[in-house]
Amino acid sequence: CAIHFYHPMSGVFADYGLHERLLKALATLSFVEPTAVQAAAIPPALEGRDLRVTAKTGSGKTAAFVLPMLQRLLASAKPRAAARALILLPTRELALQTFKEVERFAQFTFLKAGLVTGGEGFKEQAAALRKNPEIVIGTPGRLLEHLGAGSLVLDDVEVLVLDEADRMLDMGLSEDVLRLASACTDEERQTLLFSATGGGRALAQVVGEILRDPLSLLLNRRNELNENL
Repeated sequence: CAIHFYHPMSGVFADYGLHERLLKALATLSFVEPTAVQAAAIPPALEGRDLRVTAKTGSGKTAAFVLPMLQRLLASAKPRAAARALILLPTRELALQTFKEVERFAQFTFLKAGLVTGGEGFKEQAAALRKNPEIVIGTPGRLLEHLGAGSLVLDDVEVLVLDEADRMLDMGLSEDVLRLASACTDEERQTLLFSATGGGRALAQVVGEILRDPLSLLLNRRNELNENL
C-alpha cells in the first residue's frame, strides 16, 4: 500500500466541502484550522479511501475520522437502516470519550449515536440499539455479545473505524475485531484504522484482512523530526 509522510498544510475546515451542519458545529466548537493528522486524513477519507493512520494520541485524530464519517452519512439519508457506522475502541473510557466527540460534531444533524460497552446494562443497551442509531461506538467484547444476541446488526455498516488499533491488539482483542469486521458485509464499506504505533505483525495482519488498498499516513515521524529540531 502507498505510504505518505505529511507536512501539515495551511487551510481551514471550510476548504474541505463539508456539510453546512458540520461547519456550524465546528464554528460553535471554535475549530478553524485542522491539525496535522486532520489535514492529512480528512481529504482522502472524504474521497472514500481506506486509511491506515499512525499518529500520536492527542493529535486530534478523532475529528480526522468523525468528520468524514458524518459527511458520508449525511450525503444519503437511510432512515430504516441498521447501524451505518461502527467505531471500535479498546476501553470503556475511550469509547465514552469518542461518543461525546461524535455528539459534539453531530449536534446540528439528525444523526444519532449509541454507546455499547461492558459494565453497563445489557438490556438497556439492546433497547437503545433497537432505535437504530446511525453510529454505534463501543468495545469489541460487548459489541460481540450484542451481535450474538441479535440486538446489533452490522449488514448496513458503511464506515468501520478502528481507533487505538494497536492497543486493542495488545489487549488480545484481535480475534474479536476480525469477527466484528467480517460481520460488516457492505461491499462499499470504508475502513479507517488509527494507531499510535506501527503495531508489528499482528496489526499488519488485521490491516491485510480488513482494509482495501489502504493509504498509509505516517504522522509520528514528521512530528518527531520537528521535536528533535
